Amino acid sequence: MDTISRPHFDSKDEEIEYWKSLAEQIMQEKDNVQRDFEEFMTESQQLEREYEVTIDQNEKKIIELKTSNMKTQNEIDSLKLKLDNSTKEKEDLEKELCSLRKEKLDSYKKIRELEQKNDDLERAQRMITESISAVETALNGAIERNAILESEIDEKESLKEKVQRLTDEARDLKQELQVRERCPDNERNMNGHLDSNRLKVENETQTTPVKRDPNVNIDTQFSPSSRILALNIVGDLLRKVGNLEAKLGQCRNGYRESLESKRIRHTARGRTSPSVQGFTK
Repeated sequence: MDTISRPHFDSKDEEIEYWKSLAEQIMQEKDNVQRDFEEFMTESQQLEREYEVTIDQNEKKIIELKTSNMKTQNEIDSLKLKLDNSTKEKEDLEKELCSLRKEKLDSYKKIRELEQKNDDLERAQRMITESISAVETALNGAIERNAILESEIDEKESLKEKVQRLTDEARDLKQELQVRERCPDNERNMNGHLDSNRLKVENETQTTPVKRDPNVNIDTQFSPSSRILALNIVGDLLRKVGNLEAKLGQCRNGYRESLESKRIRHTARGRTSPSVQGFTK
């Protein structure tokens, strides 16, 4: 205000009016400033309240963010643990996958080996089936030969019975010869009867076992020709029995030799065939 130049007044009234108008102007400016100040204070208080609310909200947000950050950190830690566990599980699964691949390759190899062994076993089975059929054929032949031998044995038994009967007849003839030597006078009376007995003996020795005629007594005398004929018949029967025994022995030896040769061939085939060895193992 010192710098304000004082105007020059012509009268006191002008000066009063001037200072009055100036005071009014200053009061008006003061009122304006006061209003501005009050408005500023009101606005500042409002802003302060807003700032306080904002600060409270921001503090709450900061607390929430800290809490969320802690939760997130915990989740990150748990995820790291899960990641580590997943990595370990992945490594374990990769190792298991490698082992499974190796087992798969081993299984393929074993399957191929088993298929080869199966083929060998099938070949061995076919060979064994063929050998069994051959053995069955040989066995059937042996059974047939045994049947023939049994029939020959039965024939031999029947011939033995005939020989026994003829032996008994020869003994009877010897007894009759002794009786004839004691009683030479009865020889002529018995010649006809002896001839009929001779024919009967020949027929019985060729067909059926010898049966003694119940009408002829032990003391009946035979001629020398009938005795010779009876002895010849007995000799022929004995020769037949000997021939049958020789044939039977030859058949038995041949059968044993055939079985032995077949057994030797089967053993040699089993030793030389690897598939048969694998089958027996």
